[in-house]
Amino acid sequence: MNIQAILKKAGVLLLISLMLLSSGAIGANTSSKKCRNINNESPVQTAALNRELIWDNVIGVYGSLGGIIVATVRTEGIAFPADDIKFTTEKEVTSVYWQGGYFQCQLGEGQKDYHWDWRVLFWSDDGTENRPGNEIYNQTIPDAAITREFWYNYTHPTNGNTYWVANYSADLPVPITLSANTKYWITIQGIQIPNTYPQACWSRHNITDGGILLHQAVIKAAYWGYPSWTDISVLVPDQLPHDLNFQLFGGDAPDTTPPVTTATLEGDLSSDIYISDVTVTLTATDNNSGVNYTKYKVDDGTWMTYTDHFVVSGNGDHTIAFYSVDNAGNVETEKSVTFTIRYPIEITIKGGFGVSAEIKNNGTSNLSNVDWMISLDGKLIFVGKTKSGTIASLAAGETAMIKDFVIGLGKTGIAVEADGVSANATGTVLLFFVLGVT
Repeated sequence: MNIQAILKKAGVLLLISLMLLSSGAIGANTSSKKCRNINNESPVQTAALNRELIWDNVIGVYGSLGGIIVATVRTEGIAFPADDIKFTTEKEVTSVYWQGGYFQCQLGEGQKDYHWDWRVLFWSDDGTENRPGNEIYNQTIPDAAITREFWYNYTHPTNGNTYWVANYSADLPVPITLSANTKYWITIQGIQIPNTYPQACWSRHNITDGGILLHQAVIKAAYWGYPSWTDISVLVPDQLPHDLNFQLFGGDAPDTTPPVTTATLEGDLSSDIYISDVTVTLTATDNNSGVNYTKYKVDDGTWMTYTDHFVVSGNGDHTIAFYSVDNAGNVETEKSVTFTIRYPIEITIKGGFGVSAEIKNNGTSNLSNVDWMISLDGKLIFVGKTKSGTIASLAAGETAMIKDFVIGLGKTGIAVEADGVSANATGTVLLFFVLGVT
């Protein structure tokens, strides 16, 4: 080997040593103020991904118990850190949560997120259960699909090197199902623009806090002098086994959204008033767990379980209250719809012996308990000034006659009301007779 090649290799190894020493020193020189009250001696809480946590590889450890390791895809070289997974039952992985960021040692851009895309790979095991085998999954998560939350940053006190580390989470573009009792490995890498710096990194923690699940993490990075899978403990200053900070989530997001129920009214309308019975149909939808049941009540009645459309009848204002509950127990906020029914009663006032009126049902629905009243406002009405009653039933198209016996003298106004409909006329009362009704 010539002297130039030896110097080049020595330079690469020196660069690796500087990066690893810098990353290992993060916790020892980072104050709790800069870390925003995250204790570097214990993990933070589980990521809130609205999924079932199916693999917890310890989150929130850094500093004296950890650091960062290069995990990048760039033109000069690719660094493949990998950590192992084994489930006791078959699991579908749908989301990932990891902690990482950027070595910004060589740049003067300060501490920031470069908003690169990231890549997730899964590997089979090589059969020894301490090294990855074949790549079985390779998906890029675009930056826009990643949720990131600042975790901590650090500026080295002697050389000014800076590090930006965040909590990252995302749904996998394509879920992956991992078999039971089978060893797999995962790699997460930042895909950077084609230049040398900065470098994407993945946070790591040592055996001191949380322990090492299965085998310690490994790395393969030919550009940095590790062409074969190598235990992380060989690279890090404390020489202890290290795992990588990540969690895996599976299943669907829990259903926290209540159903949506709408009401449809059907009947004969005249302007905004129904002149017939009204058929009410309730439709509930829920895109997650599905609708369990729908409740409703008519006016001041009792709550009932909705099974099919129902009919509301009777003159006056009506209110239908309703809500639905889904299979996850989410209760919809009560809703209501109001409407008015005024059946098409036709009133014809007649004179003669006393005063009478024809009450005709011009609607399509049969009526029952139709209340009516006849009123005369003449000054010399001695008998029959008002009279009221109820028509027990009035079928569609039928006419009922109502009468009022009158004794009086002189002109009078005549008002007749039936089932909320009014009619008016004038006439002259001559003893027992009402004449000239118009």
